Parts: sequence; C-alpha cells; structure tokens
Amino acid sequence: MNKFLGLSIFLFSLYSCTSARKHNEHINTEITVKDLHRDIEFAKKKLLTKHVDLDWYYSKNEISNRIDSFKKSVNYPMKPNDFSREFSRVVASLGHGHTHVTALSTRFEKEEKKKYKKSKGPIGLLQFKSIDNRLLLEKSFSKDTTIAINSEVLAVNDIKYQDFYTQYKDFRKGDGYISTFQKHYYGRYFSGYLSRELKPQDSLILTLKKNDSIFTQIVKREYTKKEKIVKDSIKKDSVKSDKNIQPKKLTKDEKLIAQNKAKHKREINKSFAYQKSSKSYLRELQFPVSNDSTIAVLKIKTFTAGYHKKAYKFIFDSIQKHNVQHLILDIRNNGGGYPTDINHLYSFLTTRNEPQMVIKNDVKVNSKTAKSALNFRNPNIISHTLFLPFFIGNSINDFFKTHKKDNEYYYKVNSKKQLLNEENKYKGNLYVLTNGLSYSASSIIAASLQNEEKAIFVGEETGGDYNGTVAGQTDFYKLPNSKIKLGIGMMTFTPNTSRDLKGRGVIPNIPIDLTFEDLLQQKDPQLEWILKDIERKKE
Repeated sequence: MNKFLGLSIFLFSLYSCTSARKHNEHINTEITVKDLHRDIEFAKKKLLTKHVDLDWYYSKNEISNRIDSFKKSVNYPMKPNDFSREFSRVVASLGHGHTHVTALSTRFEKEEKKKYKKSKGPIGLLQFKSIDNRLLLEKSFSKDTTIAINSEVLAVNDIKYQDFYTQYKDFRKGDGYISTFQKHYYGRYFSGYLSRELKPQDSLILTLKKNDSIFTQIVKREYTKKEKIVKDSIKKDSVKSDKNIQPKKLTKDEKLIAQNKAKHKREINKSFAYQKSSKSYLRELQFPVSNDSTIAVLKIKTFTAGYHKKAYKFIFDSIQKHNVQHLILDIRNNGGGYPTDINHLYSFLTTRNEPQMVIKNDVKVNSKTAKSALNFRNPNIISHTLFLPFFIGNSINDFFKTHKKDNEYYYKVNSKKQLLNEENKYKGNLYVLTNGLSYSASSIIAASLQNEEKAIFVGEETGGDYNGTVAGQTDFYKLPNSKIKLGIGMMTFTPNTSRDLKGRGVIPNIPIDLTFEDLLQQKDPQLEWILKDIERKKE
C-alpha cells in the first residue's frame, strides 16, 4: 500500500512538472489561422446557446455578425494571449460585463516552486489605480518604506503603461452602453498583465513621476524569515531562572475587562473584515469631521467579505450609538459580491417597513438543468469522489429550485429567510458615492436605493446596469486550440425595481468626475461636495 501511494505521488509530481512545462510552451506557440477560426466558432456556439439573455442589448443576429466579422479579420497566426486580447474586444462589445475571455498565466515549474517558496514577488507587493491612460502607485506592501507611493507610474521594467493601455483599450467593458467602467479598470488588470509578461522576478524597476521629477526605484521580492530562537546558557548561581519569575495575577475584574476587550476586538475584526496581509479592513466606518460623530462614512470595498448578517447588525448598532444623522455609503471601486450581503445591508437602509429583498427572488437561467449540471461541469477527481453525495444532493436541489414560467426558466436564489425587515433601520440623511467600478451587486443595491428616492447619489455612473446583470456563478468553456477560456454568467439578477432607460447604470444626482490630478494630490472632490452639502443644510 505504501509503495503504491509513493508511486502515485511520484507519478503525479512528474505529471505536474511536465504539464507546467507544456503549458508554458503553449503560451509562446502561435496558433494557426485554421485553429483560431475553430475556436471562434466554438465560442460563438456557446454564446448563442448557453448565455441567458444574450440579446439584452443587441440581437443575436447582430452578435453573430460581429463574431463572423472578427473571424474574417483573423488572417494570421497568433499566440494564445494575443488572441485572447483581440477576441476580448468582441465579447466586451456585447454589453455583458461579466462575460469575458481569460488569458493564460505562466505556471511555476518544480525548480521555481522550490526557489520562490514562502516568498512574495515584487508585483504582489504593489497596488495600482488608474484613470484612463494614467496609472498611480496607490499602495506598497513592501518592507521598503522609501517606495514613493502616490506617484505616477510611467513604466515597470521596460513595459510602458501607455503602450499597455493603447494595446488593451476596450478589451473589457461594463454592462450595456456604460463607459465609466473601463475608465478605472485598467489599473486593476495591469498587475496580472505584468505577471504574465515578466514571468517570476526577483526585482522590478519602477519608472515614476512625482512633482515633475522622473526617477526610478527598485522593488525586491520578499521572503518570509523564520525567527531563530537562541538559547542562552545562564548560570544558575548568577541569574535567576525565568521559572522563578511569576506573571502578575489579575483580579477577577481585571480578567473580565481583558476578556471583554479581546472579545470586542474580535467582533470588530470580523464585522469590518480585517485583512491580515494588507493590514486593512474591507468594511470601514469612518468619521471624516473631527469632533463630530453625527457624520459617518460607511465604506464597503466588496460584498464578498462574509459574516455580513452579524456584521451589519454590529455596524448599524454602532451608527445608532454615535447618533449618526448623515450617513455616506461609499461603494466606489466595489465590484460586487454575494446577493445575501447586499440584502442584509439594504434591510438597514430601506424606507419600506415590510419584509422584502433587494433582488427579485426568481433569476432567469438558460434551461431546467443549467444550474444543476454546473456541479459536474468541471469535476475534480478527489473532491467529487470524497464529497460525491454532497454534489449529487446539490444538483437535485438546484434542479427542483428551477421552474418554468412563460416559456422561460427561473431559479429561486433566496429562501423566505431573506425576506428581511430590520427594526434598527437607519432613518437619517443618506448619501451614496459611486463610480464606474461600482459594479454587479453594487449596482443592484444602488438601483434599489435610488428608486426609493431617499439617498442623494454623488460621483459617477455605475459600471453595472440599473436593470440588472447576467452574473451569479460563471461557467467557463475552454477553447480547444488556444486553451483560453470563455466565462459566461449563469443567471440574470435584477433589483426589486426597473426603469425604461436601457443599458445604463445608476446615474448620480450630482455627477462629479474624479481626475488623475485629484489622485496625485490625494483629493476627493466627490466626498468634499457631500461634506459641504451637509454643512449647508446645518446652516
């Protein structure tokens, strides 16, 4: 048995090394025109037959013609990632922001895995932010404190950001006819692009610009160092043993205070979703005006943080205790997340005093088996063997939660437990900050709140459609020759409201653009307008 297990591990390791090598070679191999055409036809068929509500913005006939036109333009061999970039523009033009084409990333081979074990590459130590064709070095997680954050990035090694932007412009868009999404998106994508182009690096050279001065800085790979425990030999007759040093005994009251403090800290870290790696929170409650707790900013960076049910109870209890009269909900750069998360947040902000949900309970799917079959679309030998009863049960459950209505299929995403009517609703003035990266679930909760006319929206049009989005779980189809993947959203999520204006996001009452100069100077004109408006109302 042990010999068989050892042989299995050896063969798996050998296969992994060979597989990684072949994968990396494939990335740099040009695909013939004939094979690229086959991939385009494969993707076209999947889009036309598997994509729910594909014709929301353009007819299927027009979509088919666009893909055919692209196919005719492909008349020379391309490497997989070059093909991915060009085909992405076609897919992005269809108006479904979640539907996208992936690129292939380099895989570590055995030697590289060993070399870079317990380390963080220089790209992973940097966080970028962009507005159109300009890039900001927003954060550095490096131990090197001299790295000039809030500088404009001109190049990384020999890759100029302007060249990248020109090459990739319009390869990814938001929903419908919205243009604000791509204004902010490229900074997020640039890190992944660098990882693919530069391969594993021990250091990077940044070309930066700050205050009209152009300079370079080096960012190095960082390794996790194990602390060495050095045991000093101490003579018993010269120094007292540590065993003789007794820790201070706490009284019952002191123990209780310490326990309550620790419990409160754990509750804060859970509720505000503390991230140990970046030493930051995914949910933040800030008071922007000194000595004035009546004005608060609730910044939510993502709706995927988890623990949301208890988190929002804790957060809005804090808001009530601070007697907040003016709440600013900041969902800028929030790309969305779980429907249950926005549902719990919405239950504290809605003006309606009745059990309800932020999204419609029935979401449209492509077929009766679309959701249930997804459990076995890309099976994993180990997990699907060990947890086979779970996958079967989940598939049966998904099958019976899908029903037919008016010749269309719908899936029930929520149970009656999601019909919420929180007692501790926030009843003060509400402002909502949005931009082009307020997307997916962020757009849905924004649409529901705007429909109630309680909040004043400030900033930019959301990147997600007011009327909903095709999202949920993504089904990936690997194109047979290039091996890149086409990701298709499985479900049409819609808010508990709708409007006649088609293909546009939540449009702010007070439109204020953020410029790159604002980023450089660390200004926030959108938040500043709200604070001034609050002061005017107080007067």
